[in-house]
Order: sequence, then structure tokens, then C-alpha cells
Amino acid sequence: MASVWLVLVLWIFVNALIKVIQGSSCAKIHTPASVVLAGSPVSVSCSIEDDCPLTKSKDFRVAWKINNHFAPSNLSYQESSRTYGVIIPSLPDTDTFIACAVCEEENCQIVNGVQVKAGYPPSVPKNLSCSLNLTSKKRFLCQWDPGQEMANLATKYTLHIFRVMSKKVTCDQYLIPSGAHFYLIPRQSYALLSEVEINVTAVNVLGNATSETLKLIPMETVMFDPPEINRIEADVVGCLNYSWSLAKSQQWLTTAISLELSLKTVNNQQNKELVSDCFSQECFKLNVCDLFHGTNYSTTMRVKYSSLSKWSKWSEWSDPKIATTVMKAPTGSLDTWLKVDDQNAQLYWKPLENFHANGWNLFYTVESKEPKNTFCVTQESHCFFSITEKVEKVFLRATNAVSSSDHTEVPVYRNKGLGSVSNFSVHPQSEMSVLIAWGGTPASLNVTGYVLEWRSLCETPSPPLSFTLMDKNISSTIITGLKPYKPYEMSIYPKYDKGIGIPHTLVAYSSQKAPSVAPVLNFMEIRHSYVKLHWNEIPLEQRNGIIQGYTVYFWNELNNIKVIKTEETSIVVRDLQPHTKYEALLTVHTRGGSLNGSVVALATGHMDGIEMVLFVIPACLGLSLLAIVVFAYIGKHERVKMCLWPIIPDPANSSIKRWTTTDSMQGIPPFKEDKKPVLVYLSHFSLLDLDEKEPFKSDYFKENQWSHDIDSCDESHSSFQTSVRHDSEHDRDSVPYATVVFSGPYQNHSSCPPAYVRSESTQPLLGADDAGSPPPYENVSPSSSVSKVQRFTTFPQNSIESEENEELYEEFPMLRSLELRDTDHI
Repeated sequence: MASVWLVLVLWIFVNALIKVIQGSSCAKIHTPASVVLAGSPVSVSCSIEDDCPLTKSKDFRVAWKINNHFAPSNLSYQESSRTYGVIIPSLPDTDTFIACAVCEEENCQIVNGVQVKAGYPPSVPKNLSCSLNLTSKKRFLCQWDPGQEMANLATKYTLHIFRVMSKKVTCDQYLIPSGAHFYLIPRQSYALLSEVEINVTAVNVLGNATSETLKLIPMETVMFDPPEINRIEADVVGCLNYSWSLAKSQQWLTTAISLELSLKTVNNQQNKELVSDCFSQECFKLNVCDLFHGTNYSTTMRVKYSSLSKWSKWSEWSDPKIATTVMKAPTGSLDTWLKVDDQNAQLYWKPLENFHANGWNLFYTVESKEPKNTFCVTQESHCFFSITEKVEKVFLRATNAVSSSDHTEVPVYRNKGLGSVSNFSVHPQSEMSVLIAWGGTPASLNVTGYVLEWRSLCETPSPPLSFTLMDKNISSTIITGLKPYKPYEMSIYPKYDKGIGIPHTLVAYSSQKAPSVAPVLNFMEIRHSYVKLHWNEIPLEQRNGIIQGYTVYFWNELNNIKVIKTEETSIVVRDLQPHTKYEALLTVHTRGGSLNGSVVALATGHMDGIEMVLFVIPACLGLSLLAIVVFAYIGKHERVKMCLWPIIPDPANSSIKRWTTTDSMQGIPPFKEDKKPVLVYLSHFSLLDLDEKEPFKSDYFKENQWSHDIDSCDESHSSFQTSVRHDSEHDRDSVPYATVVFSGPYQNHSSCPPAYVRSESTQPLLGADDAGSPPPYENVSPSSSVSKVQRFTTFPQNSIESEENEELYEEFPMLRSLELRDTDHI
């Protein structure tokens, strides 16, 4: 199987080789230029040989390929019977392969081809510069920027040096190696102090370009080695004397040298720079004055050839060397800030820009003159001491190893409780600065200025208090040099002629972010329906900002979430389910961000015996009372209804024939036996039956309730309607509208009661003239002999009940409707 594959591969290779041999011997190809300017047209011609096997006795055509793609047919043409050409308007690439192919129908075979390049002339060399190095060989180096180069076209550079020798201009040319853009000019081609002209020419097949000509003196381009500072002396107050030299290889040059000195104090209080030119050996010694006294200075130096030359370059800086000026007494001013609390005093100070120690071992002395006393001697910038009432001023002075400065007077203010500023606020400006502002001045007009103090709250060791003094017209200032995410306590004091005002104090941050740690949730108490949570405040150094508040997330297995926001460090979560698992998460917030704590799990407990009793007993009592009320309402519905909504009769719609016992008994509570007569209600009227043993008393009825005199009688009425008030204690709530009294034979009555009697009811009554009132009742006697009838008199004592009823009903047949029977359930 392997041999078969080997034979197949050999056959394909031999067949391709035969085609190549045939194709290469079939045609010759020609182009006028193998390199053309980019964008210009290209012409190529192809001549087919007579003995080409691809064209013998065959009908063929010639096609062109550009980078293996067929060219449009309109670009090709036939020059003669066996010569064909193509004109390409513009090459698609910088390197293009143009091939001639012989085609028989759709089968094309390349017979020859040519490679054509397209490009541009070289760019003009730029930034030509030359520099001289004064070593033992005095090397003169020139370099330039070639600009954009064509990768497919080789570019050659030539350096030209023109100089005047014996009034004759000579030119030296140096061919630059391929790929290099610099050249080291040999020493014989230039003189150190003679002017030369230098340029560079770039050449390729499409053209050439020349740089600008550089005119210079080689010595002006020299770059010295760093000089050496040999010695520094301090023999005069405020001055230093220097002795220096060039590097050993350049010490032969003694003229036309520029020198620059840089002096810096150790604490960078003063930076001094000095530039000078020297043209003789005397310039190697230099004197510098106007320096601080007793101050360490670090000095460096550099040199160049003549400051008048634009080609001259500075050397590198020399190694630094330290020297100290002569000391004298400290000079300048100190700012002071004194705070007095009873007999305890705190004095702070800081040097101003014009203060100079002028020496070593600087320390400060705080003292008083009357009485004379020294409170402290320190190298710090503060002093705490005790002070008596007699001391009105203290004095501060700085002392070095030579002498002391003038005294700074500090008045002692003991007045307290003076006015303070208002609207004191802090606004961050950057990560290291804040803007302090206050909106209004104190009420007093004697303010002389302000003192702003600040200190870090969490640095270890504790840094000293910082302060600044401000004029009374200033209402804002910027403090810099703060550390981000660190708390600072800032206070502002108004100053008066004889005292200090009450301060305003704030805790501020220059920038804030989320806290470094989150509080840990603790469970103080867990019950079946609530949980008490508590957490500690974050340490001050880990807050990274002002705490704005806390958010507690509380959820159960069903993801019923409770969100509680608070500014306190403890909360109570209520309305929980007993014997249920919950999870809690605490988030702490600052203005710079928030931080979540860890998720804490817990489970609520069961109700214990005491809680069960406290819950069940009130519940049972409440249910019992509710049941009693419901059953009472259901069992005594009508009675309850009558108590709440009593029936008040309307006499305009009343009729004695419609009265029924059932209706009359509605809402009447049971009566106990009593010797006093009991009212029996029949609908809107009541019947009063007096005991036979108890005589009728006229005062039983209140005469003042009748609408007219009881002795008067209206002759036009044969019957009447009366109403009296019933004062029984059992029926005080019921108000009878009218009462019919049975008390013996009606003949015994000597007078008739009024036709209508008013009651205490609030129901409006119809007047006598009202057309809607029922007509008066008249009893028509069968015999006309009876002209005057005694109404509702008592029965005879010796008559029986049936006889009494019959006799009464015969004379008054309409009273039969008032007969009481056993079937009437009164």
C-alpha cells in the first residue's frame, strides 16, 4: 500500500515538472521597468515561441494574472501574431507578480512572469545633529532621523562635510553602511575651532533627498564629563567658597566655560542656583554668599562650553558635596497658640517662612518675666505647664549652639464663654486636602482673628497639634497634607481683644471609602416572636469615614425579608414565627461606600409555660365575654332591641281596636310584686287596676301634667283620652302614652278628666285642632234620660266580677274591646 502512494506522488511531481519545463520554454516576458513609482501605470509584453507545445495545432488565447488573479480582459491587447501585452493602471501592492498564461478553453497554463515593485523616493533626513566628545580620541559623532523608509527598496545614505582649508572649500564624503543612521567622523576631517558644514543625502532607485545643511564649530558641540568639587570652605558668615576642576581628560581646556551650581538645604528650606561664565583659570574658584547661617548645604555642579553657543550641551551633574555655613542666632518669627484652662496651659508654636535656625541643636524656651519663671525647655513644638493668676504674658525664644533669637510675646487670655462662629463645615477637596468654612461671625464686633486647629485621631504615636492663625476678614481656608481615610478633629476659635471664644469642633475626613471591617452581630435575647440584636462600633482607625447608619436584613427559609435601617447599635426584630430558622446580615454605611458583614443564622424558640398562660388566659377571657354578649343578644333580641331602640307611639296612627296583648307586652321587663299599682301596657295605652283595699288617691296622678284643669269637663265629648306619668321604679325607662284607670263604678266620678293629657315623651303630639287626630269617643246611651254619665267609675263593692262587666259593657258597648280574658297573656 505504501509503494502505491509513493508511485502516485512521483507521478504528480514529474507531471508538474514537465509542465513547468514546457511552460518556461514557451514564452519570453518583458517590462520596461521592474521598479516604478507608486500609482504610475505598468506595461508588460509576452512573446510566444513558435515551437511551444501548448500552442501547436491548438486554438489558444493569452490571459494575464496579477498576484494569481486574472486581470480584466480590457487591459490586454495583441501586439503581433505571437506577441501579447497588458497595461496595468496602478499596481495593487508594493511587490506585484505579473504572469502570462496560455489558455485552451478554460484550461490555462502560466508560461512566464515578472516581479514589479512600486515605491517612493526616499524621505528627507531630519534632525541632523553632531556632538564632540573630548576623550583622548576626540570623537565627532553625527546622527539623523531617516523618516519613512520603503522596506522593498534599498536606500543608501552619504554624509558630506564641507570645510575651508587655505581659502579653498573641500568636501569629504562618507558612505553610510546599510541600516545605519549615524556616523563617527574621522579626526582629520574637522578642526575643533573651525566652522564646518554637514549634510546627509538619501538615494534609492526612484530618487534622492538631502537634509538641511548644519553649520557649526565642533568645539561648541562638546559635552563635558561631570566636573569635580574639590573643596568647600565656610570662613565668612553666610558664604561658602568652592574649588573645582574639569575631568582629567578635559583639563587642558581653560577658557569659554559656563558653570552652574545648585545648592539645597538638607530640609529643602532654600534652593539656590548660580550660573557663571569664566574665561581664565580664576573661574575654577568660586564664592557663593547670601546663604542661611549655620545651615547644611548640599552642592552639585555641571559645565558646558560657552553659554553663547546654541549647540552647547550641559554635562551631567557632579556628585553632591555637603558643607555648613557659619552659625549665628536664630532669626525670623514664630506663630503661637496658647490655650489656658484654669491653671493648666498648653502652648503650641510653629516657625514661619522667614524663620531660620542659623545653627545646630535648636531648642525652645518658654518663660515669664513677672514673676520670673522658666516653664519648659524643649526641642518639640509644644509645651504644657501650670500657670498662676499673676502671669499675664509668657515669652518664647529659640536657641542654637551660638545664641538665642528675640523673644516672642504670647498674651495669656483667661476670659471664657465668649461668642463662637456659626455654620462651621468641612468639605473634601482632594485625597489630602479639605476646605474649612464658617458662615457667620460672632455677634461681638471685637473679633481680632481666628485660630483653626486640627489633629489626627488614630495615628500612633499621636502627632502634635497643628494650627493656623487667620485674619478676622477670612471665612474659609484650605488645609493640605492630610492622610486619606483617616479621621481628624478640627476646631475653630474666634479671638477677641481679651479672650478666646467657644470653639466649634467637627470630625472630618479628606476622603472616605467603605469601612475595612464590618460589625459582628450578637444576639442578646431570642424569643418565639422577637429577637434583640446588638453589635459593637467599628474601631475608629478602621471606619475609613463617618458612619452614616446601619442596615439589618432579616429573612427566613421562605425568603420573607425584613429590612431595618437604624443609626443605633441595637435593634429589636418583632413579629417572628416561633420555632423558625432565620438568617441576618448587617451592612455598615459611610459616604464613601458600604460593607456587608457575615450572614448569621438563628432559630426562634417555643412558647414556655408562663408565656402560654399569659397568652391563653386573656384570650379565653376575651372569647368568653364575646360569647356571653352574643348569646345574650340572641336570647333576648327583642328586649335588647327595646332597650336600645324603644318604641314611641304615634297617637295620630293609634286605634284601640288594633291593640293586642302581644304587641302591648313588647319590651316590658318582668315586674316584682308590689303593693303599688302596676301599669299594664296595651300597645300605646296602659291599664291601671287599683286594688280594692287601696282607695283611689287623687295625688297618684300629677296634676301639673294635664293640659287643662281636671275639674273642667268638655260637654261635647262623651268619652275622653287621658295620659299620666308612671313613676314606678320598675318601669322608669318606659313612658306610657296614656293610662286607663279602673277604680270602682263610673257613676261615682264627679268630674271628667281632660280629653288629652301630655306625657314626657319627646315624640311630637298632634294638637286638638289637628285634622289627623282621631275623633272623640262618645258612648250613646239607649235611653235619653241619662244626660250626664260618670266615666270610668269604680264598681260597686258588693257586685261580682261578671255582673260588673256586664253592667259596664251594657252602658258602654265599645268598652267591650277592653275586656281582659284568660286567653290574653298579660
